[in-house]
Amino acid sequence: MQERERIYVLSCFVENKPGVLARIVGLISGRGYNIQTLNVGPTEDGTVSRMKIGVLGTEKVVNQIILQLRNCVNVMEVVCRRGR
Repeated sequence: MQERERIYVLSCFVENKPGVLARIVGLISGRGYNIQTLNVGPTEDGTVSRMKIGVLGTEKVVNQIILQLRNCVNVMEVVCRRGR
């Protein structure tokens, strides 16, 4: 039985530095995964931004994306919740 694709929402806390957004988007799209939604904003700490990324995929695909994001130097934390 094939696993069904769903939208997963990844919340990432990243360093607020130039090029971080492009690096993360490139990491996801460069592997052939499509970003459904993207929202980036500051946190109370001016050196940290929060990214909410909606990704369509299976649980296996999303887990792979999370592992790759956690290996990215500018990413401090990644939390995932399953969407619809």
